[in-house]
Amino acid sequence: MTAFAYLDGQWVDATLPHLGLSTQGLQYGTAVFEGIRAYRSQGETHIRIFKAREHFKPMHASCRALRIELREGVDELIGIAEELIIRNDHDNDCYIRPVARKTTFLPGTPFGVRLSGVNHSLMLTSFPMPSRLGHPSRLGIASTRKVPDTSIPSRAKISGAYVSSALAVDECTARGYDDALLLTDEGRVAEASTSNILLRRDEAVISPSLDQGILPDVTRSLVLDIARHEGYEVIERPVELAELFSSDELLLTGTGVEISPVTSVEGREIRDGLPGSFTRLVCEQYQEITRAVR
Repeated sequence: MTAFAYLDGQWVDATLPHLGLSTQGLQYGTAVFEGIRAYRSQGETHIRIFKAREHFKPMHASCRALRIELREGVDELIGIAEELIIRNDHDNDCYIRPVARKTTFLPGTPFGVRLSGVNHSLMLTSFPMPSRLGHPSRLGIASTRKVPDTSIPSRAKISGAYVSSALAVDECTARGYDDALLLTDEGRVAEASTSNILLRRDEAVISPSLDQGILPDVTRSLVLDIARHEGYEVIERPVELAELFSSDELLLTGTGVEISPVTSVEGREIRDGLPGSFTRLVCEQYQEITRAVR
């Protein structure tokens, strides 16, 4: 069966190449993307996109950072994603990857690295992705540091910025860990390779603040909302590395990992090395929210 992709207003065969050799987004990392999950509710065959608007709206903002003007509005993007699921005949959980990338120079634009005077292209693809909710993670501390906001806007999901994550994961998995923890230039906690990190101490849930260069992820926001609703004090501030080792719980949040309990950092167990009560609570509520029949 042919897998379909959406490319600049057309439905194309996703198994065929559609990338020009001079694509600027490939050569210079001048592209933005999102990752969006879709879930099948229990007893239903219809696949529902989880928080599509909350993903596509910031994608528009990311595009503005790279001078990409999407003609497709948020509602149209949601409709395209829904049709993509149908065309690809997904009958279970899946993942949608929209990418807006710089392509070729407009006439009269001189050669070089630039944002102005460059065309752009929009593509959406999808593929099956089973849930990993609650899957534990062992983190290593990467020598690679998080790209600071002063270099690449941290609130924009820019492809080129993820080279540091790839280097960090390669380093830490080679040392036997599941994922990498990246620190800021000042040595404070930033985030994991593609997810945010939260810690619980007593009745407080603490997250690195946005001024630490972290991405304001949809799942992170959901977990912090659950924490507030359950009576936890939510604190967003700079987090020192030493705080992780004395925390009651650590967890990762992100579209890909969903919610993942961190059982150890650099081989040092967090508490007893098992998922804590808060992590189990938010996993249960996340499951209820994503699988709810609406």
